[in-house]
Amino acid sequence: MVADDDEARRNLQIVEGDFLAALNDVRKLRGQPPLSALPEPPFCSFCGQGREDVRTLIAGDSAFICGECVAEAQRLIRNG
Repeated sequence: MVADDDEARRNLQIVEGDFLAALNDVRKLRGQPPLSALPEPPFCSFCGQGREDVRTLIAGDSAFICGECVAEAQRLIRNG
């Protein structure tokens, strides 16, 4: 049981590290400073900004999106 818990913790650390790297890739493209750690939930699943950093944070089934990312998605769709 302890081995399973240790493996689950290691897997979670790997996933969180990969997610943080992906968020920082987006932030770099936007000219935003990188995050050193994932913010406390809830935070935008696309750019990593926390609730206190954005005007709007929309909850989905298993993710959140901020108003800035919604606007960026709209721009991308419009410009094809």
